[in-house]
Amino acid sequence: MEQKSTSIWKSSLLSGVYVGIALILISVIFYVTGNPFAKPAQWASYAAMIIGIVLAQISLKKEMGGTMTYGQALGVGVLTMVFASIVSSIYTYLLYEIIDPSLQEQLRLFTEEQIIKQGKVPEDQMEMALNMATKFQTPIMMVVMGIFGVTFIGTIISLITAIFTKKNPTDEIPE
Repeated sequence: MEQKSTSIWKSSLLSGVYVGIALILISVIFYVTGNPFAKPAQWASYAAMIIGIVLAQISLKKEMGGTMTYGQALGVGVLTMVFASIVSSIYTYLLYEIIDPSLQEQLRLFTEEQIIKQGKVPEDQMEMALNMATKFQTPIMMVVMGIFGVTFIGTIISLITAIFTKKNPTDEIPE
């Protein structure tokens, strides 16, 4: 029993670091190309999360001899994303605070552009909306929101993928 718990943590940590590195690479690619806030970056990140979670679940199932409960599959997926979110959030902090502090202003301008483009905020409330958005765009807030946001998204993905990757010991057909 103890060995399975250790396997989940070890597998999750390793997979989480890999997913975190993948998220960082996606961010770097879009940053270098001058599109740090592009929608395709977000979609590529979601794809990396899904692939990372599924691979973590499959890896754990192999380590456990080919069987894994839904709870174990869910657990390894969520823990993988906790570790991935920590790794990627450290990078986000370094990017916005040390590597390119001007990115905060670019993000503020991008947010303003998006609010105007949507047209849902009346002009007299525009300043208040921008001030509120700016409060959440500090490097520290981005780290906190990154950890919770990525973990939340990872939980949703894990809830779904665990259905397909689990294999209970009772699911095996006796010969």
